Amino acid sequence: MAELVFILTDFFPAADADAGADPNPGAGLPALPLLETLFAHAQRSPLQSGWRGWLAARAPGAPLHRSMPPAGLAQTVAAAFGARVAPGRAGAGLWLASPVHFFAGLDSVFLHAAGLLELDGAEQRALVADFERVFKGSPWTLRSIGRRELLLAGPAIAASGADPAQFAGCDPSAGLPSGAGAGTLRGLGAEMEMWLYEHPLNLERRGRGELPVTTLWLWGGQQDSGLPVTAATQAPTHVPPAHLYGRDSYAEALWQLSGAAVRPLPEAFEPGAISRDADAIFLYSLLQPQGLGAALLRFEQCWLPGALRALRRRRIPVLRVLVGAHIYTLRWLDLARFWRRRHRWWETLA
Repeated sequence: MAELVFILTDFFPAADADAGADPNPGAGLPALPLLETLFAHAQRSPLQSGWRGWLAARAPGAPLHRSMPPAGLAQTVAAAFGARVAPGRAGAGLWLASPVHFFAGLDSVFLHAAGLLELDGAEQRALVADFERVFKGSPWTLRSIGRRELLLAGPAIAASGADPAQFAGCDPSAGLPSGAGAGTLRGLGAEMEMWLYEHPLNLERRGRGELPVTTLWLWGGQQDSGLPVTAATQAPTHVPPAHLYGRDSYAEALWQLSGAAVRPLPEAFEPGAISRDADAIFLYSLLQPQGLGAALLRFEQCWLPGALRALRRRRIPVLRVLVGAHIYTLRWLDLARFWRRRHRWWETLA
């Protein structure tokens, strides 16, 4: 029988502004008894390389690459979606370029809680075309890959930023490019801020009541791929088949490179929709306009009931939930651990 895996992506406790501002951290947050029961009964273990590292070792065909060094996130995405670098225009440097919105606080700049922006195809094409015009003659090229992130190519620079989702709703300084060439990438980011200030695209977005694009956050390069050096060698000797549901540039790239299709994320989980001969992996984003509490409430109401029902009826042998820095593994026998004390979900995820 196959496993069921929920990966709760884009987790950032600071994104729920009400929770962060209230001296009582639980004030106004929804009760999530099913999630708290899962946390209490499951076996918790650390994710040494985050959920993307776990998924890289779990992807179809992972054992075929055991002798290969892990590529950066951007390199993997470029290989999967056919993004080519024009000869002579750029070197081997590749970064994911996420459109983001910053706003000024009292004493620093913050990444808006809803500031990871997803531009539609027309907006991305307009941005790429204008980047080509404004940065003509520079070593930088921008490409659209049809995902939330664009792809930046340029000189091979030992620098990269962190996943911007970690900093939504808070000061992004710690996630900006670091490494030997950080100054170059940070300088490019500042140039892009000036380019995008009062850009026609942003004037249109403001007119529609949407957040403007402040800059492109550069991350996922080889300097900070998000995967440990040992990720490729830790792949199991046999990886069972798995169906992937949801959207994430890197996750989709892994499946694309293996020749497997990625399926759309359904509105809710139904046990009858999964196969008995292939694991089911669902990417459920916590980056939702209503905030973290609302996103988890929907997960509690629409996803966990069917999953726990499937586990109790032994339709699946194990349920795994990846969130933040941990993986929670729940088996049928674990449900009998009635002596385990439940904690409030925000205390567990803090």
